Amino acid sequence: MTFTGVFVDDEDEEYADQLTTLGQLDIEFLPVDEVTALATAIIARSGQFAALDYRLDESVANLRADQTFKGSALAQHLRDKAIEVPATDLALVLVSAEANVRTLYRPDKTAHDLFDRVYIKEEINAQRARIRREVLSLATAYETLRKSALPYDLAALTKAQDGDREVLDSQDIRLKVQEAKAPHLLVRAVFALLIDRTGPLMDLDDVCALFGLDRSFGAVLEPHLAGGRYEGLFGDAWPRWWTNRIETLGQEVFKRRPTGLRASDRAAILSEAFGVALKPAVSPWTRSPHELIAVACACCRRGVEIAHTVAIFEAALPKVLARRRICWDCVQTDAHLAASPPLIIDEIDESLAQEVRVMARPAAPNEAGA
Repeated sequence: MTFTGVFVDDEDEEYADQLTTLGQLDIEFLPVDEVTALATAIIARSGQFAALDYRLDESVANLRADQTFKGSALAQHLRDKAIEVPATDLALVLVSAEANVRTLYRPDKTAHDLFDRVYIKEEINAQRARIRREVLSLATAYETLRKSALPYDLAALTKAQDGDREVLDSQDIRLKVQEAKAPHLLVRAVFALLIDRTGPLMDLDDVCALFGLDRSFGAVLEPHLAGGRYEGLFGDAWPRWWTNRIETLGQEVFKRRPTGLRASDRAAILSEAFGVALKPAVSPWTRSPHELIAVACACCRRGVEIAHTVAIFEAALPKVLARRRICWDCVQTDAHLAASPPLIIDEIDESLAQEVRVMARPAAPNEAGA
């Protein structure tokens, strides 16, 4: 089946082609029109996907000044219609030349999160293959959900096995699924609770940190994780692994809790077990491969030991999600502030962060004669 969609902009027609995957997702360019008429035209096409430029109010000679609008206004029309008629719902992504637009449409900040994803035009040009996979995955998911009966069967949509179903049986998740009366509401819950955050699922950087490996060896490790691969909604474009299955694999290989072993020991055990040469994670702070690496830094994604991290402030964190942490290296270099959106340190760790910012770094093991 070939899915269809539209790209709405006031001038940059070429992004319709940039987002198109021949034979799988066909994107049509639509020029700006009056907002209600444009929303009606999009819905009439019965497509699964729409990309909306953020600035739809700059080159609009056919509209009066009081008729101009931004992409969010059009998105609101489409989402309102989807609540009334869920079968008209479609994936919505925001496209912009302005990098700071990500901050404006943060899922944890916006009361009504209108867009499934936000893409910067420069990013589309530079990472076309990845973004095409992602928008195709979105279109596929919406087509599936438009045909699904309510209430949504999350276990079926995530292809959960028996052990996975127990993980999904959490009040945080159950309530979001029960409240989802249209595809975009279920998509929002899946991204927030499964895809975008570590919890029931983890990404390859999380797996490497748990196993004490340098994140650059993720591709080498990946073939040995097949039994833990998540194959449900969005798993084709956002590779994830079931946390419970990976933890079970770790227990089988290490015969104990993985994070109780030094990274160098874990790498050696895994290298022997899998028959491949794997490199241990080196602490971003001490630069030693012999630390108790436990989590992936939320900023740089390198594996880091808990002792050399600070917590991120996260209001109303669902119980199923792991609290994100920032390594001391990123704190001292202020890399967390350059993230999009910036990562805010929890006030319980702010005094520690202040100390870290002026702290002398420990000598690397080779410099210390270790």
